[in-house]
Amino acid sequence: MIELSADLGEASDDRGREVERAIWPLIGAANVACGGHAGDENSMREAARTAARLGVIFGAHPSYPDRANFGRKTMSIDRDALVASLVEQIEALRAIGAAEGVTLQRVKAHGALYNDAHRDPAVANAIVEAVRRFGVAIVAIDSSQIAAVARKAGVPVIREVFGDRGYRPDGSLIPRSEPGALLSIEEAAGQAARFATASDFDTLCIHADMEGAVERLVAIRKRILLPHRRVGKKVPRSGG
Repeated sequence: MIELSADLGEASDDRGREVERAIWPLIGAANVACGGHAGDENSMREAARTAARLGVIFGAHPSYPDRANFGRKTMSIDRDALVASLVEQIEALRAIGAAEGVTLQRVKAHGALYNDAHRDPAVANAIVEAVRRFGVAIVAIDSSQIAAVARKAGVPVIREVFGDRGYRPDGSLIPRSEPGALLSIEEAAGQAARFATASDFDTLCIHADMEGAVERLVAIRKRILLPHRRVGKKVPRSGG
């Protein structure tokens, strides 16, 4: 089975929340915003309750502490301050999850933090240091610095590919501001099918905040012939 995952808990209006509610039954794992770029106690609690009810894997999606830019700009921040912020974000979600009967199992960095950690060992080390304190896995592109640093530190790596984003030759994501960054529904389904047949990965992710996210997930599921809600297989060594 192929595990489908999504970045959730980021909606800021009723329409976005409606989209997220439609996504939950279509995935096997969720990366939940925990305050750095989006999310608050209410959204985290709703996510924890939904994960518990549906049996979806519960993960944290921390960011640079930069809500103004939705965590999508590189932030100049002291390493210790970054580690402290990440620990605070992850702990907030972990505690709420525990109160709702669901266990935190993984951490995936968001936005610019995720992209920076693809190439920068210093950023990768900061993330790994924070995650080690919780004894959970890290979600990352297989060819990234964060995956390499995590493995060296003995932290399990969940190899991620994306069904809705275009890739650069080095396996990093094309910036959203550039052509080819955001895939159409058909393009996403085709890319997911290629990953499913030719790549080693552990989770295939889509972004809930992209237009047509639900339709994209449905198309991906049909293309890779998923028979029911819960799904999982392997992404490209160069992909993410």
